[in-house]
Amino acid sequence: MKSVIRQNISTKICTKAALIFASLFFIVLTHSAHAVEGETVCGPEVKEEVAKLVSAMAGMSPKRKEELESKLYEKYKYCAQDAGLTSQQAAKNLHAAARQCGAKVSHLGSVFYEEMSCCGYDPQRRQFACPVKIKQTFGFGGAPLPGSREYVLHCVADASGTLVPVGRDSVHLANELQGNTPSWQFSVIANANNNLGTVQPMSGETKRARSILSWGLEPTSCNYQPIWGNALNYRIRLDQ
Repeated sequence: MKSVIRQNISTKICTKAALIFASLFFIVLTHSAHAVEGETVCGPEVKEEVAKLVSAMAGMSPKRKEELESKLYEKYKYCAQDAGLTSQQAAKNLHAAARQCGAKVSHLGSVFYEEMSCCGYDPQRRQFACPVKIKQTFGFGGAPLPGSREYVLHCVADASGTLVPVGRDSVHLANELQGNTPSWQFSVIANANNNLGTVQPMSGETKRARSILSWGLEPTSCNYQPIWGNALNYRIRLDQ
């Protein structure tokens, strides 16, 4: 009788242990999946530091600012390694959203904090419009100031097929302080005021375009690889 009781107790203990192990395994598995999806190489402390450094450049000459931004780019370009996380769900979602907008992601940086999945062009007003999805409450600088900027550079193919810059602008934002949760949709509106031969005449021609989102550091060329942000390839039409 005692041996039977011992056997029953042992069985119950083993069963409970198995259930506990299974539960722990499920928790670890779920946590790991969530960690991969939300993983970022550079945390908010790094992004806040960059925001402060960029803010300190206000008022500098364009040449000096470009020199310092180039140094910052070299120092922090490792933060773009988020794009190399093959199982990062955020990157997969961005590619899918861009396809829905008739665009393709051509350059991918970290999209943990912000991303841009769609852009369009108004040929009559010669204006580009790009919504920017803000995905975190932090990492954008103190609110309301100094905050930071989301830059977008727009490029259009010239007669030779080479992408050349036609316009750029930015939107200012800062950390969220009112307890609201993401996401938010900001927008960057930019006038096409450079290399106008690429967007004129308005003859109905279809053109290749590329728009590059870069947080904190201004894109310097149509092949610019953003650290935080991404680039989109899409087509525009020069209707009257």
